[in-house]
Amino acid sequence: MAIIKIKKIILHNLRNVRHGEISIAVNFESFLQANVVGLYGQNGSGKTTIVDAFSILKALISGWIAEVKLPVQEKHLVMAGEGKASIDFEFLVENQFGTFFVNYYVELKEDEYRLYTVHERLTYRENDKGKRTKILIAVTDDDVQLRNAKLTDLNEQARIQLLVVQQLARRQYMSFIFHKDLKPLLQEQLSELEMELLQNIAIDFTQDFHVINNQNIAPLFEERIMPFSIHLERTRGLIPYDLKGPAVLPEETFYVLCEVVEQSNQVLSAMIPGLTIKINVITKQMMDSGAKGVRFEFLSKRGKRELPLRTESEGILKIISVLSLLIAVYNNPNACVVIDELDSGVFEYLLGELLTVIDEDGKGQLIFTSHNLRVLEVLAIKNLWFTTTNEDHRYIQLKGIKEVNNARDVYLRAIQLGGQDEEVYKETKSFKMKRAFRKAGVQHD
Repeated sequence: MAIIKIKKIILHNLRNVRHGEISIAVNFESFLQANVVGLYGQNGSGKTTIVDAFSILKALISGWIAEVKLPVQEKHLVMAGEGKASIDFEFLVENQFGTFFVNYYVELKEDEYRLYTVHERLTYRENDKGKRTKILIAVTDDDVQLRNAKLTDLNEQARIQLLVVQQLARRQYMSFIFHKDLKPLLQEQLSELEMELLQNIAIDFTQDFHVINNQNIAPLFEERIMPFSIHLERTRGLIPYDLKGPAVLPEETFYVLCEVVEQSNQVLSAMIPGLTIKINVITKQMMDSGAKGVRFEFLSKRGKRELPLRTESEGILKIISVLSLLIAVYNNPNACVVIDELDSGVFEYLLGELLTVIDEDGKGQLIFTSHNLRVLEVLAIKNLWFTTTNEDHRYIQLKGIKEVNNARDVYLRAIQLGGQDEEVYKETKSFKMKRAFRKAGVQHD
C-alpha cells in the first residue's frame, strides 16, 4: 500500500498572502505517526487562505475520480492588483518502487466566472542523495512537456490528443495534468514508476483527502442542515441531514449514514460520557424520483432520555459532523483532513483532549485553524504556525520556547511585546475602541 503525506505548501498572491510557507514536521522515518498542525492568528490575517489553497488542490487533483470545477470568481482568490496566484505542494510518497519527493505547482488566474490554470507542473525526485528532480508533466499556455519531450517532439496523434485535453480542461475549469481524458495517453508515454506516482496523488491521496471549510459547515448554523462528513472503507463524501424535522433519504444513502453513526457512537460516548446517536426509522416510502427511500430522524440519547439531535449544542453537532474524518486521521496514515475553525463552539478542554489523543497515537494528518488558545498548551511547537501582519512573510513558527514553556505564554507575550521575527498582531488600542463606540452611539441617539 502506498502512503502519501503533505510536507510543504507555498502560496503566492492568494487572497491576502503575497508570500507564505508552511512546512509540516514529517519525514520518511515518522511516516506512520500523526501530524496535528494548528494555525493561529488575528482575524483576516491569512488562516482561511491556507484552507482555500487546500480546497483548490482538492478540486484540481480530483479530475480522475470526479468532475470538480475550480472555485467561482466571486471569492476573489487572486490577490487584488495581481494578475495571477500560485500554489506549490510538496508530497512525500512511499510506494512499491521506494520513497519519493513529489511536487505539484500550479499558477491560477480568474476570468469573469472562475479560477483557471495557466501553468501546471508535476515533478519528482527519488529519496537518495544526489538524485535530481525530474519532470513528469508540465503545461503552459504555449507548450506541453511529457518527461523530456516537448510538444514538437511527439507524434501528430499524441500532439492532437494533448491539445484537445488542454482546451477541454480550460473550458471545464479543471486541471490538465489530472484530467481523466489525459490518462490513456499518459499510460502510453510514462514509465510504470511514473504512472504509479501520478496515481498515488490522483487516486490514493485524493480519496483520503477532506477539506471542511466554512462553506461546508455554514448550513449547520444558518439553515440547520447538518453535513455528515463520510470516511468509510467503501464510501467518502458528505451527506446533508436536515435537523429541522424527519428526513427522507434514498435507502442506499441512509444505510451509509447508519454505518457512520455506528462508527461515530463508539468514539462519541467516550468523548462525551453517556451520549450516543439513535436512529429512529419512521417509515419506508417511495421518493419523487421513484427510488426507495427511508423517512427517519436522529435522536440524541443520554441514558433513558431521548431528544431530537437538533437539541444538542452547535459545538457537539460540529464534532459529530466531522467525527468520521477524525476517526480516519487516527487510524489511516493516508488520511489528510483540513478543517477551518475546528474550535468553533467546542468546549476548550474537550478540544485539547481530542487533539492530544490524535497527536499521540494517530497515523494521518489533521491541519486546522483555530482561535482557542488551549491547543497551544497541548501541541508541540513544531506543529504550530502563526500568521503575521507581513503579507510577504505571512506564516511563522515562534522562537524562544524552552521545554518548560508552552506556546500559549510565548504567543501572548509576542502579541503584547513583540520579540519575534515578524509582528504577529496588528495592535488594537482599547481607548480608540471606546471612543469609536461612544461616537457611534451619539450619532444614532
